[in-house]
Amino acid sequence: MNLLHNTVRSSSTYLMRNVYQHHGLRSLLSSSASLRRFSTESAPPTNQSSSTKPLFETPSSGLVYGKLVGITKNTLKSDVLSLFEESKLSSDDLKVDYNPSYSPTGMIVQFSSRSAYDAALRAVAKKGRLYRMERADRANWDYIQPYDGKYVLLQGIPPNANFEDIERFLAGCEYDASSIRLFFRQGASGPTRMALVRCVSPTAAMSAMMITNRGFCFNNQILVNVLQ
Repeated sequence: MNLLHNTVRSSSTYLMRNVYQHHGLRSLLSSSASLRRFSTESAPPTNQSSSTKPLFETPSSGLVYGKLVGITKNTLKSDVLSLFEESKLSSDDLKVDYNPSYSPTGMIVQFSSRSAYDAALRAVAKKGRLYRMERADRANWDYIQPYDGKYVLLQGIPPNANFEDIERFLAGCEYDASSIRLFFRQGASGPTRMALVRCVSPTAAMSAMMITNRGFCFNNQILVNVLQ
């Protein structure tokens, strides 16, 4: 009888131990599942669109440079500003590119954006058939000295003329006498003597050209042009 009683109590103890072990395992699994659910719910959503950007983008802003080819000595900045009215330019956005003989080879134009450059292309195609627009860069812009319509160029000066002769030729004009520079340039018929003079304003330079152009210094007729 005692043997039977001990056997039953031993079996009950074994069953209770297994129940507690399985209950602990279920609790552990339940706790792990709860942790996984908590971790999943608290994770911030990932924004796929913010991390994926196109590798190449066409800039809609930023300076763009072009060279307007086909201008002459008589082409004014105001002419180009009128042609490129839609591009919203100012005279400070234009620089004339001269060769060593001071003949214009084109005008470098600084555009505020690509859309302004495209508008200039449309204007050339529609209204400026004598012109052609080419791409340029910042180096072309920085290389050119701006004259801003304040300088007059005198061509055909006699070899024996001096600074006093140039001052007499420009009598009545508003200019800086200390800015007079005499030099030679190779022309089609040989070396040509020239003078570059800075006037006090673009208006004064234009007035000096109208007063003195084709006037005489000794026996030489002098051609006078305003450098834009």
